[in-house]
Amino acid sequence: MKTRNHTFVLAALLGACLLFVAFLCPAPASAEDEEGIMEVKLSKEPEKLDQSVEQSIDYLFGVLGDKTARFDVNKVAPMLDFVINGPQDPKDIEPARRFGGRGICLRKDVNTDLDTILRYFYNPDIPNALLCPAVLRLSGWKEGSEFLTRDTRLWDDLENLDQPVIVRGQEFEVNTPDSFAEAYYRYDLNRLIVLLRYQGKNVAISVSEQPEESDVGRKGAILDDKEWEYFYSGIEGLNKGLIGWMDTFMYKSGSVQVFLERDPEAPTSSVFLFKWLNAGWLGGNVVKRSHIYDGSLRYARSFSKVLESSTLTPEEVAAGIKGVLTMNHAQVDAKIEEYARNFEIRFADNPKLKKKSYAKIVADGGYVKVLDEEARRSILALQKLKTLLGMDTLVDLGASPVAAAPASAKPEAEPAKTGGDPES
Repeated sequence: MKTRNHTFVLAALLGACLLFVAFLCPAPASAEDEEGIMEVKLSKEPEKLDQSVEQSIDYLFGVLGDKTARFDVNKVAPMLDFVINGPQDPKDIEPARRFGGRGICLRKDVNTDLDTILRYFYNPDIPNALLCPAVLRLSGWKEGSEFLTRDTRLWDDLENLDQPVIVRGQEFEVNTPDSFAEAYYRYDLNRLIVLLRYQGKNVAISVSEQPEESDVGRKGAILDDKEWEYFYSGIEGLNKGLIGWMDTFMYKSGSVQVFLERDPEAPTSSVFLFKWLNAGWLGGNVVKRSHIYDGSLRYARSFSKVLESSTLTPEEVAAGIKGVLTMNHAQVDAKIEEYARNFEIRFADNPKLKKKSYAKIVADGGYVKVLDEEARRSILALQKLKTLLGMDTLVDLGASPVAAAPASAKPEAEPAKTGGDPES
């Protein structure tokens, strides 16, 4: 791993030791910190995931890596049986190590059907970052991805699942500041999506693998996790005392996520996540299971707020994002200047932004200077989503584009096409 040349070797070693000590300290059994991040203590001796389920996961990553592979539902049956019949809270079951890192299992039940989940999560007009804004700042499908070029939308394929539907693509993501060192990274993902019917239930499986090392970590700050408020400095390093100068990377990551429709009439679905992460510095992985689990809880809490909203629809979100993406540069700049001024006022007393380097960036609306076009539009897209959810915002982006439109102009079930999303 790359690292900067520093003469303060003693401070570096001391900082590294302190960081390792911090990583080894146990989290509270169940507590919420001042930023609103829920921490859960995991077992020190977790149960091993059944070998038949491990083989299903092996098979899925094999199919992800082989574009010529034919999909065999029987190979993933043990994993699907585990998702359907396994424990309601699998946090103390540990999958085998992959990608040089440890893994976690997490289940989240949501009050919606698979059709709605697909219209949100696998809609070219809605960036994934808006569905889990507690963990993603940016996301988008890369040009040429099969996901973008296919003739039908995934939710249309639910009508005929006599054979599994296989879709591939490449994405990029930028995470929000992590809950330990408050660093954020940009990285690519290879993605495999499989739709199938199993034991009469509609199922979507999403498999991701990070093929290459991320770019260097940059300093951020979690200001209010419940309200999805974060700070991005653009400065390389960690927001962590003596080790703030360290260059860190996400080396590898992977996930298998299963969306299983339990009752389309109720409607209810289970979202089950297997996730692995290898990240650190000097080639060493310092990520504990608790860190991955905490991040996954942030992910689950934010996506359930969107999916379970009684007032929000995928069509409304797509129309709102289209409005942001079609704003001209002058309009974006004006709104971001308004956002930066209100950001400074809103967080004037936040101790994290008292740090000299951060205070200098935020002062007099100067935050705009570290936000490029991509970051500016992502901020406005998130502010639009918060408006639609009835949350407090730092910039006025108006009411629902669906509710405000004449009946003849409102989008049908098929959301407006914008040619892809701005992130991941």
